[in-house]
Amino acid sequence: MSKQMKYIHAMVASWLLMFCQGSVLADDGSVLPTSARPNIILIMVDDMGRDWVSCYGSPHQTPCVDRLAKQGLRYETAWSMPICTPTRVTLLTGQYPFRHGWTTHYDVPRQGGVGLDWNQFTTFARVLRNAGYATGIGGKWQINDLRRQKDALWQHGFDEHAVWTGAEKGHEETEKRYFDGYVMTNNQRKTVPYGPDAINNFAIEFVKRHRDRPFLFYYPMLLAHGPYGSTPLNQKNAPVEKPEQYAGYVTYMDYLVGRLVDAVDEAGIADRTMIVFTGDNGSSTVGALHGSPYKKGKGQRADWGVHVPLVVRAPFLIPQAGLTSNDLVDFTDFYPTFVELAGGKLPDGIQIDGKSLLPSLSGDEDPFKKRNWIYSQIGDFRMVRDWQFSLDNQGGCYRLSDDPLQKNNLFTSQERIIPGRRDRLKMILDRFPVDAKRPFDSAQGRTASD
Repeated sequence: MSKQMKYIHAMVASWLLMFCQGSVLADDGSVLPTSARPNIILIMVDDMGRDWVSCYGSPHQTPCVDRLAKQGLRYETAWSMPICTPTRVTLLTGQYPFRHGWTTHYDVPRQGGVGLDWNQFTTFARVLRNAGYATGIGGKWQINDLRRQKDALWQHGFDEHAVWTGAEKGHEETEKRYFDGYVMTNNQRKTVPYGPDAINNFAIEFVKRHRDRPFLFYYPMLLAHGPYGSTPLNQKNAPVEKPEQYAGYVTYMDYLVGRLVDAVDEAGIADRTMIVFTGDNGSSTVGALHGSPYKKGKGQRADWGVHVPLVVRAPFLIPQAGLTSNDLVDFTDFYPTFVELAGGKLPDGIQIDGKSLLPSLSGDEDPFKKRNWIYSQIGDFRMVRDWQFSLDNQGGCYRLSDDPLQKNNLFTSQERIIPGRRDRLKMILDRFPVDAKRPFDSAQGRTASD
């Protein structure tokens, strides 16, 4: 490492230490108050993988996401779960599905049941609110029935909200999320002209109102999930075929991301705001990467079902703009990252499976501070990977570094390093416990599309 990079890393480490202690030095050496702690915005697109993001090699253009990547850090390998609600619960709790029990998709407003119990699970939003952050959410929830559990979002740590509640059984008006969308804003329900616009406007206003204190905004976007149709950008020449409709959704998603990023910049808080952009699972429509078709990923028990985009812009932390990282990340890692960044305290007596990304983001080269494997699960299917190989519990082993579509199963191969790498990954899989009881236990669950 060069002397210059060592100096940058030392300065970043000192800066982080001061953040965690509740203060930070200004450029002139004076001490800034606790309110100078960084803001955090987590953007999660619905049903879109890397194969629809141009900075990852997709032909479909996403200039606003690309701008984030040019100003920040783009990760090559980040894993979610293969389907909607298991990813969201994993993200919010920092725990793997075998620990929290949400192993399959389950839509609580439609299917019934308890949902995510705040007496059992502590979200990162609750930890950050306890640490003094203003907290908001805008987007899709689906993991509680907000008719019966009217204070669920507050209990989970969100001061303010503007959400599509999920389709509630027996209430047809709640089915719509796009045109004439049904949105609940701070417990007030109404139909809005276009759901994603209403939520995006709420996010922008939240940023403006809280610019002078540390805040967390969780933005699980409605786009680019079905039902497919037009957007305000292409409504006059509405596409008819699903691929073109989906493409229009991705374009509008990118536009909304750009509006929110512009709001952060215009508020003068870009230099102390972390913006994280990712997706909840693989794409629901066939895409392309680097000139080759890429399989539909949603719900798939394979790398393309869980390999999602991850871009982070954090000028106060990332030593240089426009970087690409090969470090491994999965969705349990956001929880400890946000808590550490905010100077919060991890909840007592709760197993957090993730590892903080702050060493990775700051350019620390110590491998012991980073992951050497990541994990994903759907139902009874479990898979783990390192930088090159993946292994699942149903007889699959693949060299993902040169076989991303998993055409050549190496489970019985004795070639060179393969047996040793396979055995190591198997040891990791074997040490995980059996699945916990499902948290939506008062209703019969089923694996379903969301």
